[in-house]
Amino acid sequence: MKSVLAPAGTGTIKRTSLAEKAGVETATTDAVMANARSVRIRSFISRFPSRSSSRTRSFFVIEAKPAHLVQLVDNLFLACPIVERVFAGMTMTETGERQADLILTNGTIVTVDPERRVLDRSSVAVADGRILEIGDATELQEKYKFAEILDCAHKAILPGLIDLHGYVGWSIMKSLGEGLDNAGIRDLYERILSQLTDEEWWLVEAQMCALDRVKFGTTFMFSMIGGNGTRTDDPVFTRLAARGLAQVGIRARLGIGPARPPWPRLYSRWHDGVKSDQEIAFETVIDNCDKLLGEPRDPSGLVEYCTALSRFGNRNVHDPVWSEDREQWVHRQAEAIRHLMKKHNVPFWTHAYGNAVEYAYDEKLGLLGPDTILSHCTDLPARAIAIIKETGTSVGHQPRIYRVINHDCPVIEMLDAGIAVGLGTDTPAKNAADLFLDMRAAMLLQRVRFRDARVLPPGKALEMATIDGARALGLEQEIGSIEVGKKADMITIDLRQPHLYPPDMIPMRLVTNGSGNDVNDVVIGGRIVMRDRKMTTVDEGAILDRAFGLYRQTIQRGSLQGMTKLRDGFWNASRF
Repeated sequence: MKSVLAPAGTGTIKRTSLAEKAGVETATTDAVMANARSVRIRSFISRFPSRSSSRTRSFFVIEAKPAHLVQLVDNLFLACPIVERVFAGMTMTETGERQADLILTNGTIVTVDPERRVLDRSSVAVADGRILEIGDATELQEKYKFAEILDCAHKAILPGLIDLHGYVGWSIMKSLGEGLDNAGIRDLYERILSQLTDEEWWLVEAQMCALDRVKFGTTFMFSMIGGNGTRTDDPVFTRLAARGLAQVGIRARLGIGPARPPWPRLYSRWHDGVKSDQEIAFETVIDNCDKLLGEPRDPSGLVEYCTALSRFGNRNVHDPVWSEDREQWVHRQAEAIRHLMKKHNVPFWTHAYGNAVEYAYDEKLGLLGPDTILSHCTDLPARAIAIIKETGTSVGHQPRIYRVINHDCPVIEMLDAGIAVGLGTDTPAKNAADLFLDMRAAMLLQRVRFRDARVLPPGKALEMATIDGARALGLEQEIGSIEVGKKADMITIDLRQPHLYPPDMIPMRLVTNGSGNDVNDVVIGGRIVMRDRKMTTVDEGAILDRAFGLYRQTIQRGSLQGMTKLRDGFWNASRF
């Protein structure tokens, strides 16, 4: 088989490895050392299982000027079954077609594309982290003979789920606080995050948050760094959190900004078990955010930063943390966030309750618009909904939080207005990071609110967890549905289970009966990060063990042993 060189162009052919992208074991050997002034060739050999046999394929990656390659390639690759040549980002077969890295084959694809197609016995071919082709299972497997195979027989293939609200900061400590009121829980969080944690804690915490979501089928997560105990007193904590997320392989947007006023605030550092305290000024935190936002993007391409505030901070009877001493900071923090957004061209996220939207609009805070996501949005009047629509602001709905017990979120009114409303778990803490639970909770809340079982159909709930979440993030051209050209973020669901059988009307069955524990495989950016519920990117057991060690360390540091026992009233009582 004679090789065909990729189209000529200027520059050099960059070294890469499809085998490495696929997350498989690779062996590297020096194949050729020739034409020393410009040519370097390596052979990457990987073994891929198929139904009948194992195939070995070689990847030859060339870095050289095109003029020096033609004769060398013709002579070298005559006997190779397939040759991968990466030039200007293109992977080519001998016929000039792009070659797939991975095929999710023979599943039921719930595309959530504009036509909302559901495709039986179909496959998704992936190349260079994006969806290359969608089609008949047999045809795609024959066309892309050398792609890695992910067998999806008896599985549904869905877009990866999108979580619009979470916190890196409470996964390790999520057992604490049961029975406390909201103020007590917030005070506990703030003390632990700002005074009892160290650098390693934030790395492992981020890994735990990512694992929690990936194993439930979430492929994109938004999280604040710490919530009201935001650790932007030093950029190192955010950098370590970003590293932890990327190591697990999840796609993420981290919200950074000042914690709730007043300022200065006390933060603690730990070195060799010794604690030191330091008061941090508002200006220091803003400078740290400026540094982080100005740094090169995470090398994995998975993690990005945005600006965030706990809330606008205005006088608001519906805001559980409003206080008069905090109100004086409203315009100052808004000005700082506007500056960071404009300078670094990044989005913004915050909570919003009651009159917050109208206040931000009337006071011209400059924080509403297409780059903004407002979470919770309970107790909003009709004018606030109109403002959200007018400004192009988006909304994240968290239907399992305590607040919805006695505060309504006007989800249906916002959807009817054309506002992008996605879902968030508001975890970790007391809720599992399972967006299937949030789909059903959103449906139930709105149906109870309207006393109408026809409200919020299952299909809309699934849209909120996928394409509508992508719209809210401004990423609907990249993620949120299974379409050619989009990033290959997908999950598979094991349908061969009593609660999901018979396999008819699969989208409805998944929303009404499914759970995150049914997720079998997770692909993010074309990379299999979980296969048969086993993580391929990290040692899950080692992370869990380290998290438990850090949990015990934090309990000891904070003398929190009393918090580790079940509270009075847990048993044999109707309420705490």
